[in-house]
Amino acid sequence: MSVQYGFLAVLTQGPAYGSQLQNEFLLRAANRRQLNAGQVYSTLDRMSDQGLIESAGETEDGLPLYRLTESGAREATTWLTAGPGETRPDWDEMQDQVLIAASIDGADAAAVVADYRAAFAERIRELTHDADSRAVLAANRAAELGARAAIEWLDEVSTALSAHPGALVQPRCPERPRRGRKPAAIPE
Repeated sequence: MSVQYGFLAVLTQGPAYGSQLQNEFLLRAANRRQLNAGQVYSTLDRMSDQGLIESAGETEDGLPLYRLTESGAREATTWLTAGPGETRPDWDEMQDQVLIAASIDGADAAAVVADYRAAFAERIRELTHDADSRAVLAANRAAELGARAAIEWLDEVSTALSAHPGALVQPRCPERPRRGRKPAAIPE
């Protein structure tokens, strides 16, 4: 889901086309290495079906542009201002949401960080109270260590955001992403 919400967040900066959304997502979610084109366009189709985005015309060279609907704008605002509503937060989702929120002007990255920190703290509390056998204890211990690592990272992000407010905010990249396949290497 973080790809969908990441696209919604990027679209708060104005209409964009598929490759542009892919590029912006990867620039902002530095923890991600790649996002394939199939995933980009299936996500855009799903978002359109859900009424979160709509057509915004085309670029000069015929690429379809997308923009937020009112519903999409509400979803984006919620995602950019609050962390998870559950006590089993996902590490990758957390990184995507925190990093993207920190990069979007008007988002409340500090609130997102605080919500994730609370969710991971609750997860630790649950894990330390549910250990009733050695197998459960070992699995819970691994999950607890992961949650503690997440809190440590969140604390570092919180400190950085407090010390340098807006330092991670970035406008949309002015360079147009390349499209299509890379040319085949020419044999020497």
